[in-house]
Amino acid sequence: MNIMRRHYILLGSRIMIPAVILGLLVFPNLVNCALQQSVRVMPKQGKCYYLTNESFNSTVEVYPNEYTKVRIPPEKVEKIGVLEVVFKLPKKMRISVNVSRLREFIGPRPPENYHILYYFMIVFKDVSTGKTVEPTGYVIFEVPKIWIEKGKYDPSRVVLLKLIEQRWVVFKTELLKEDAKNYYYKTELPSFSIFAVAVNVTTTENCTECHRDVAVELSMSPYHNFNCTFCHPGMSRNVTCVRCHPLIGNFSAHKKFIEWAENNTLMKGSNEACIACHTYAKIPILNVTERRYMSFEFDMGELHE
Repeated sequence: MNIMRRHYILLGSRIMIPAVILGLLVFPNLVNCALQQSVRVMPKQGKCYYLTNESFNSTVEVYPNEYTKVRIPPEKVEKIGVLEVVFKLPKKMRISVNVSRLREFIGPRPPENYHILYYFMIVFKDVSTGKTVEPTGYVIFEVPKIWIEKGKYDPSRVVLLKLIEQRWVVFKTELLKEDAKNYYYKTELPSFSIFAVAVNVTTTENCTECHRDVAVELSMSPYHNFNCTFCHPGMSRNVTCVRCHPLIGNFSAHKKFIEWAENNTLMKGSNEACIACHTYAKIPILNVTERRYMSFEFDMGELHE
């Protein structure tokens, strides 16, 4: 009997060990999931996501096209990072809401110019059918100041990324307020799923201030995980306003003003003229090597006599 049992053990080992090695080579994500605890498998996407032990569940009554607010208890907010989830659906139903902090994410990686603070997931289900539903709404989340200060990040560049069909899409995020410990943000969403709280660490000028439509279009593409200067080297430092606005100098109100600026060496091309009125535009001043205040002096009467 002992001999037979030993043979069974040896045979099982001979089969199991090669199977695990083969699985690690061919299906590393799935084997990783099988060997870990506290794992939730997402069958639709064929990926797995490691969950923390911290999650929040609530069941609420939803009325047609009315916003329903779900507030996370303070003791959970500290560990999950989400304060509120607000959503609406087109018909009345009883909904279960699950908000979970992901310990580790296995799947498509966000673009390199985004540093990730944490991942979380929000799932809605119809209590009567058990089916997942897709409401619209918004989420309010927090970012610890210690993380911002440690990474020397700009708190205004914190964004929320959403996983859509195996691609990360960046959503406009509003900084609501701050206190001694955290910054608080709000992001409006067309649907809910898996999210990444991140900060954009691109060091070049923010091209999306003027080219927001292009930025949104490229963020939907799986092939454009890099910043603008990858295809436009030097543009962030050497671009002139008239490069994209070539006809602006034809207007009589601008013409002499631009001609004056062309002869001024402080900035590139005629940019001095442009920022005189468009002071919100981020145009680099190339000849300044240290932080200081400056002013422009010109006589509009002289330019437009």
